Amino acid sequence: KVLDFGLAKAAAPGSPSDPNLSASPTMTYAVTATAAGVILGTAAYMSPEQARGKAVDRRTDIWSFGCVLYECLTSRRCFDGETTSDLIASILQGEPDWNALPAQTPVRVRELLRRCLDKDARRRLRDIGDARIEIEEAIAQRTSSASGVAAAAAAADARMAAPRRAWALGALAGAAVALVAAFAWQAAHRAPAGGATRFEIASTDAMRIANEPGSRALSPDGTLLAFVAGDSARSQLWVRPLGALAARPIAGTDGGFLPFWSPDGQSIGFFTETKLKRVPAAGGDIQELCDVKRARGGTWSREGVIVYAPTSDGPLFRIAATGGDPQRVTSLDSTKHESGHRFPEFLPDGRHVLFTVLPSKDDRYDVDCVRLDGGGREHVASLPSGAHYAEPGWLLYQRRGAITAERFDLGTRRTRGTALSLRDALQPTGFAGSAGFAVASNGTIAYGPVISVLARMSWLGTEGRPDGSVPVPPGPYRSAKVSPDGKRAVVEKIDASGQAQLWLCDLDRGTLSRLSDDSEYQPGDAHWSPDGSRVAYLLGSKSIVVRAVNGAAPPDRYLVDDPAFKDLSSWTQDGQYLVYSRQDPSTRYDIWLLPMTGDHKPRQYSASPYNDNGGNVTADGRWMVINSDETGKDESYALAFPVPGAKTQVTTGDDLGAGVVRGTNRITAFRGRGDLAVRVADVLPGPEFRLGPWHPFATVPGDRLDVSSAGTRGLILRPVGAAPRASIGVVMNWPAALPTK
Repeated sequence: KVLDFGLAKAAAPGSPSDPNLSASPTMTYAVTATAAGVILGTAAYMSPEQARGKAVDRRTDIWSFGCVLYECLTSRRCFDGETTSDLIASILQGEPDWNALPAQTPVRVRELLRRCLDKDARRRLRDIGDARIEIEEAIAQRTSSASGVAAAAAAADARMAAPRRAWALGALAGAAVALVAAFAWQAAHRAPAGGATRFEIASTDAMRIANEPGSRALSPDGTLLAFVAGDSARSQLWVRPLGALAARPIAGTDGGFLPFWSPDGQSIGFFTETKLKRVPAAGGDIQELCDVKRARGGTWSREGVIVYAPTSDGPLFRIAATGGDPQRVTSLDSTKHESGHRFPEFLPDGRHVLFTVLPSKDDRYDVDCVRLDGGGREHVASLPSGAHYAEPGWLLYQRRGAITAERFDLGTRRTRGTALSLRDALQPTGFAGSAGFAVASNGTIAYGPVISVLARMSWLGTEGRPDGSVPVPPGPYRSAKVSPDGKRAVVEKIDASGQAQLWLCDLDRGTLSRLSDDSEYQPGDAHWSPDGSRVAYLLGSKSIVVRAVNGAAPPDRYLVDDPAFKDLSSWTQDGQYLVYSRQDPSTRYDIWLLPMTGDHKPRQYSASPYNDNGGNVTADGRWMVINSDETGKDESYALAFPVPGAKTQVTTGDDLGAGVVRGTNRITAFRGRGDLAVRVADVLPGPEFRLGPWHPFATVPGDRLDVSSAGTRGLILRPVGAAPRASIGVVMNWPAALPTK
């Protein structure tokens, strides 16, 4: 449909009550046709300023072009109404139904439409020639017939008759390009018949995919996948064209994680432990943009703005994609005890940013939206995970280990309708508040499939010698904590959906019985009481549960009303305290003590501007070993207990960490990559903290060893056969995988 936008009076005398709005009656004016106070134009394609009778310029024709392009793609009018008055009201107050756009509409075309149909003329596309560029580049990216499209557009441009105004020529040329673009795109990118397509990208010896689904990102058009992988020596960013059989590493991205794409798919932003960087997707010079520390996600707009979470706890910031001074975007709401904003994502209009609010409440995160031009912040939804916007009009998130979709209105920024599950089981992400998968505008999703690692329990003696087997059958065990008497263990067992539950294992008989109940979501960090009668564990990173192992009494729950993130570390040998770390927006992670007697009122042990966690107290109750990043690197330190004093560093050289062997005055430390070399040393008597000589204990795979209270042997989980490697699951045309009822 090509229209010469005629001029119409909105309420012509004697006009019918149900006019043909595309052929509205017109009035002819001479020089004053665009004067303020006169409402003129074809009603269905009027801009808001035109409908109000204000002065108009070429941006009005850009609005009309957007209406035509929308109609070409959807077979429906952008705005409609029963009468001319209803239509004008729709233009002034309503929003186009963006969900009506075909699922495979390129993201560049979607963004072009929104730029053309912005009610604020100051924010509208400036020149119709830019529309031609956007359409041609979208075609060039998405179809091999780009040259034919460009030629057709040029020919249409050359055949244009002399315009009444130069800017009117631009509008008509853009409409011609839109026609060609619509037909070429629909022919090349019609949604595939049938259901969704699924496949996996497997690890290789040279490319071992990192087992963190949050560190995968699809380019906006869904043709390229960026992810973290490595070999035995290092990890770095890799890129895999989904239409090719091989991936390639990007040089200079060692240690990179949480990649995100530029809107044109030409560059990748990513984080290291200390920097936000960008790199060409094809490889090349790497640019450092700013400092970060444990960053949690970034997003890149077409205006060249990057919004990112520079720390694991704190607000969002923005920075130019070329570098510069960071500026704060959000502020933590202290009345809601907010500790952090994470995983921002630009919505298609380039002005609104979705993000996840920490901490969660009742295992649900607030997903909010902030407007970059100062429009304020609004609540979008409360969800079990962070969320991604997905065309056409969906909000995707993770619920109970599966990708879930809800309809999402971009105009109101609210979900609507019924939540639908894709049923693909996802590997849990280690980043709280992350959705744990990637999504592109063309209906492609990339995620981490659940890895079923079968492990066998056995005893390991000093110097790594086998010290007996455990008759429990192999299973998907993730951790095991030995009771003080060495006869039982609390085992973290993973079900088929990737969710964890705690089980009690009799190590002599080889039997298993459930410890946590079905209502508890993802329990973990289990710790035995010194007398072996109770087990304490963290529930959902928030509350602490203390449960009698004989089931004689209902479990006690602590800190239920405290929304802050926590890590449960240990139980003191006298049974008086549970030691845990708690996140605070101003002091980061601090060590706290939860009394197991009296009023159970927690008290703070340490408060510093650094991350302090992992507190373990020696059996004599004199020393606590904690981990802290005050030097910029995680190190372990010993402090007096119960009142902290000066710190004595425990770890040295390449040590990765240290702790206390339960029920002893013995310190254990470990180092290595892959297999860990474990060593032990005794705390010497005296008023100051001193260690005796270090002695090797064993070399074990990973961190799947729990040293028994005696410190002479440990319970180890060894993979059965070759350990499965992480892979990347890909779903193409994911809307076809949604249930129909």
